[in-house]
Amino acid sequence: MKKFEKRIMGRTIIVTAEKELEPQVEILFAILEQVDSNKLIHGFSLQVGWSVYYLHEKETGYFLLTTADYAKNPFEDITEDLTLSLWVQLEQSHFLRKMNADGLSIKFSDKIILTKGVLELEKIYLQRNADVEKGDSGWYIGPVEDNNTTELYDLYAYQLLKIKPEIIQVLALPNDYMVVFKGNEIKAVLNENDVDVFKDSL
Repeated sequence: MKKFEKRIMGRTIIVTAEKELEPQVEILFAILEQVDSNKLIHGFSLQVGWSVYYLHEKETGYFLLTTADYAKNPFEDITEDLTLSLWVQLEQSHFLRKMNADGLSIKFSDKIILTKGVLELEKIYLQRNADVEKGDSGWYIGPVEDNNTTELYDLYAYQLLKIKPEIIQVLALPNDYMVVFKGNEIKAVLNENDVDVFKDSL
């Protein structure tokens, strides 16, 4: 774990994360440098992709950057360790670059709809739809082969970190994309024109 510090508009901003995530930390600093100076105060919040970050003034002029704690209850618990948030950001941006796709952000608290029992199956697919309400990611996870159930349920996107973390990387893909998994491996990524852009990236 490493503490990164940067002076931004007369304030010292402190970020804690694994040292390998330094490029993602630098992106956060660059975004904060674009914020209106008057807003950089205790309690300021900023959404970057999946996560919401908060400024916490530890002492005068010294601010910790914190975020939701996905290992606990992210609606209530906050952590100074940004490793998990930055890892998600890295995984999603890396995958978008590989697919040569423009991302559509998803927040940790957005809902995902699933067919009951689907996450225990070997072959599953994810598809993202545009026509959704706020707080709904647009993602649906279903079985590739019929599993004789039409029962649906939903969960928060962050819950997949514990249940099936390999899905996290694909969640910033845009609407009308479909991803096919076999076990932990991606087998296909179909774009809005049903072209498999995954095999081109290998």
